[in-house]
Amino acid sequence: MQTDHSDLPNSKIAAVFQTFAEQECKNVSPLYYQLSLDMTKEPDLLQLAAQVRRGQPIPNLFYGAIHYLLLQSEVEELAIYYPSISRRPSLRIPIDLIQDFCERRAAEIVPLLQQRIVQTNAINRTAYLMPIVASLFQSNIPLNLVDIGTSSGLTLNFDRYQYDYGDQLQWGDSEVKVKSDILAGQLPAFQRMANIKRKIGIDQHPLDLKKAENGTWLKALIWPDSGARFIRMNAAIETAKNSEVVLHKADQPTAFRSIIDSLSVAEQLLVYHTHVLYQFTVAQRQAFRGMLDEVGQNRDMYYLAVEANRVFDGLIANEPGIKMVLTQYKAGKKQQTVLGETNGHANWIKWY
Repeated sequence: MQTDHSDLPNSKIAAVFQTFAEQECKNVSPLYYQLSLDMTKEPDLLQLAAQVRRGQPIPNLFYGAIHYLLLQSEVEELAIYYPSISRRPSLRIPIDLIQDFCERRAAEIVPLLQQRIVQTNAINRTAYLMPIVASLFQSNIPLNLVDIGTSSGLTLNFDRYQYDYGDQLQWGDSEVKVKSDILAGQLPAFQRMANIKRKIGIDQHPLDLKKAENGTWLKALIWPDSGARFIRMNAAIETAKNSEVVLHKADQPTAFRSIIDSLSVAEQLLVYHTHVLYQFTVAQRQAFRGMLDEVGQNRDMYYLAVEANRVFDGLIANEPGIKMVLTQYKAGKKQQTVLGETNGHANWIKWY
């Protein structure tokens, strides 16, 4: 079985970086935008990037591996061009330094490409999680949270963060500061936070933050010119040290279900994921949704999916963007609502 992308021609790998530049980095990360355009012209680097394991986004994992090694060896000349390390502004990451670094340290890069996975904890995504949860659940009944594709479980601590929505709301007091612009609609109305009893994270490769290298990997996946995200990540990792998040290793719907079935039907339940199902095949996504439908026949629960529109496989209107889709299972009946849309980092939200 092919385990990486080395069977693909350079032209296809180059196209991946071109698309990444135009659709994800443009107007968000000038450094990765220019670097991705430069990458399309470098055959040796494209061949190295092709060794990213199957099922993983090539640019994210390739850049993450380089960033990870730089965070561990800041004396490298290349580190000067990473604001996350040098704490200085940078206009461009020189491609010749990337080439030199990758040539010298390929023996360290390749294992990262083949063994690590993209487990971005975009903490700002709690900007929509917090108000959705607070508005849905009664505070006098215990709530169980299950996060699919949790990585290190940092989004499960949304009740311990501080939120700034401009004129609409300021809420909480924390070193972890989350800010998002409301471009349309209104925040869901709520009075207080839900009574969260259990925070359960499920991942095929959960990251235990007691191991320092896992915290470094989370930081490596942050784009180097996203300064506020680094500050937020450091604070969230500190907050997590006193968290009661429980992590489970699992990658199949049957295993997910056994964890969900262990939770009392007398307690409230929310199963959610953010930007995870794109790593599933269509068949795997169908099996996952089928499992939730079966669970929903036997208990009341909510299921929140925040994914690119295409990942819903035609279950919602076919239009571009990242949608927040809430499914309620009550008395064996299923009701689905599109709550709004956002971007990958939840810098903004449009509520419907």
